[in-house]
Amino acid sequence: MAGGQLNRFKSWCSSADWGSAPWQRVVTAVVAALLFQAISATEPPVGLDPSWESALALARSRDLDWGPEIVFTAGPLGFLHNPGFYYYGQSVLATGYQVIVLVALFLGIAAALRQRYAPTAALLGAFLTTGFANLLIASLYPDLAVLAAFAWAIVPLLGRDAKRSTVFATCITLGAVAGFQFLVKVNSGPMILAIALTLSLLSDWRALGRHSATVAVFVTSTVVWWLLAGQPIAELPVWLRLSVAVASGYVDAMAVPLFPFAIPSVLLALGWIAAICLLFVRRRPDIPRRFVVLVLLVSLIVAKTAFGRFDAGHVFILLSLIVVATVVTPSLRRRERSVALVAVVLVYLGLAGPLPLIRTEAIALSPVRAVQRLFTLATPGQWDRRVEESKARQRAQYAIPARFLDTIGSAPIHVDPSEASAVWAYNLGWHPTPVFQTYSAYTPMLDALNRDTLANGPQHVLSRISSDKPAKGIDGRLGVQESPLYSRVLLCNYELKGIENQWALFERVHSHCGQLTGVSETSVHDKETITVPSPSQPGKAVLVSLDLDQNLCDRLFQGTVAPLSNFTVALDGVTYRLVAANAAEPFLLSSPRSLDGTNIEIHAHTIAVGRHTSLGDTSASARLHFYEMTVG
Repeated sequence: MAGGQLNRFKSWCSSADWGSAPWQRVVTAVVAALLFQAISATEPPVGLDPSWESALALARSRDLDWGPEIVFTAGPLGFLHNPGFYYYGQSVLATGYQVIVLVALFLGIAAALRQRYAPTAALLGAFLTTGFANLLIASLYPDLAVLAAFAWAIVPLLGRDAKRSTVFATCITLGAVAGFQFLVKVNSGPMILAIALTLSLLSDWRALGRHSATVAVFVTSTVVWWLLAGQPIAELPVWLRLSVAVASGYVDAMAVPLFPFAIPSVLLALGWIAAICLLFVRRRPDIPRRFVVLVLLVSLIVAKTAFGRFDAGHVFILLSLIVVATVVTPSLRRRERSVALVAVVLVYLGLAGPLPLIRTEAIALSPVRAVQRLFTLATPGQWDRRVEESKARQRAQYAIPARFLDTIGSAPIHVDPSEASAVWAYNLGWHPTPVFQTYSAYTPMLDALNRDTLANGPQHVLSRISSDKPAKGIDGRLGVQESPLYSRVLLCNYELKGIENQWALFERVHSHCGQLTGVSETSVHDKETITVPSPSQPGKAVLVSLDLDQNLCDRLFQGTVAPLSNFTVALDGVTYRLVAANAAEPFLLSSPRSLDGTNIEIHAHTIAVGRHTSLGDTSASARLHFYEMTVG
């Protein structure tokens, strides 16, 4: 019975002509996109990632200049990939962008499938594939845009005799999209440009005019969208320079040494790469080798991203690529497709925890959510009500003391280490440090940029207090070390006004610190523990700088090639991760008692340096320079 119904369904898919007309494909894609987009909730939560999402919306609302006033892994159009509703204009534009990305992905997959399937069957395959990919990486729209670019690039490569005009139009379009995406998320633009150039080269490496035109369109698109985003053209070089610093610092500072839990994901990635290479060597007649080369290149780039910072979200991007590539590859045996898709599902379930249940519920509710979302955007009063409810929820969670809010008033503030959402929830004035989340100041250049802004910038700093003492940052970092210059300015140029409800309020005053004075220096080896010099008198702070002995393996395997190790510092027997690029800048080891209870409270008595690897902890060596500084 079931077999007969399945055969009838297959027969209908192969004979129906829905999808043969362009308007039919577009209508189907738009309906699918509205359903898939509704999987993500519009109510902004609190937390690390939601806070940077709110900061991108705040930057657009407050007309901040990207580069000198704000810098991140996104650009001035970064607010477009936020699923949450923050401001009305942002919500409308973001909804439009997200639907367009999903439509582009759907149509790209459908175009690839139409080369070997009937129109209706191709649309059904595109619907299922787009839905599965979106289920894996829901709300990561820049990465979905890369998948869409990949899908469109393979269409001419799968054709036996693709017209030169088709290849040219595809490359130029992808170049323009790459420029736009560059301002949405910094790494997505170059990835799409790489896909466009690879398509151009694989189609005809001698077509220098097409290669050059693709790059020229990318540059032009970047400049045009920069201006349309309301950014001064003079600040574009500044933003580019700082974005390079963020991207290069991210590689080492955010890489996490691979651990046993990562083995299934690593095996899947290696197996996938090996399978692609095998396809290239065996030369199946219906699978063009140039198509295989593009799949291999994009897979290597995405795999590097997935394991450069190993977490579920980054691995899911690789899984979604495997799904799309498996579906569109012609002439694969049913067993080969099944093995790839089952492996993806198993790795996903192993990493996702309760996420599949949450997203399954979201899928079931997506038709209702889609209608509600459109109704909310079309009814300003309804939108205002939902946003005020979201703000009220966040205020209840943050619980910033009323006396702090009275003190702040309308004065500009910076919120550290990461809770920029509080600015939106309480409608506060915002004057952030350019790297507005302190963990992102990966390099001395970025840390110095924050120092200079904080020294002459906001009237107040509102600090969310860590439950650990000394304060910990992400990945077990030592809070005062991840941004040492920033921490010293907060110590020296601000005065603590109060602590309450896990918040500390600082007010800017004249600098009240003396110069750093060298106390002693020593070398440490093999986890040797050194006693930290005591302050010579009350009101003195003790600091240390670390000249780490880094070998070639350290430089290559902290993230550049593969994340296998990172440096650590142990204070009083507790191990913290070091931001190696900032280790040479003196950071606090002993703070005045007046800072107790804040994130810059620290009273270390011993220190040791080590190295954490995927195989366990090992020794390291460094030269330690101790300093003392008068405070007050």
